[in-house]
Amino acid sequence: MRSQYFKTNSKRKLKGILSSEQLKKIKIDFPDSQLVKNSWDSFQIIIEIQPTAISEKYQILVNYEKNRSIRVFVIEKDLKIASNRTKLPHVYNSKQQQLCLFSPSKKEWNGFTYIVDTVIPWASEWLYYYELWLPEGQWYGGGHNEYPNEDYTNIIRDEK
Repeated sequence: MRSQYFKTNSKRKLKGILSSEQLKKIKIDFPDSQLVKNSWDSFQIIIEIQPTAISEKYQILVNYEKNRSIRVFVIEKDLKIASNRTKLPHVYNSKQQQLCLFSPSKKEWNGFTYIVDTVIPWASEWLYYYELWLPEGQWYGGGHNEYPNEDYTNIIRDEK
């Protein structure tokens, strides 16, 4: 039965896993996580992760928007820069510490995958490789070539 008073909003059609379901699954695996912002199709949540048993603990902010966009930031801690580098590797923004975890153009993540099964483990893996990168500035985490002029010397060229 259709009512003239309750019309559906065609702009609110989501393709993928509902935001509430994403949150529910995150809360199961990370019960101490802190929900910062929540709306029907977006949220921000702070999660504490530790890449290995001997690693530091890191707080990440996961910013999820409308089954289309997900951004991850390391917060509460300034990530150090390797002594022979001028910026963090594989980040969208070194100052904001926004991690580059996957290639959107390759569709490595989409709204049909759970954040807790993909993005959060990828963030933990990024932090693991960050800890390996820190002593010598050599990125072992794969992905695109962060330092295209790398010739395995201490001279860094064209790094902005």
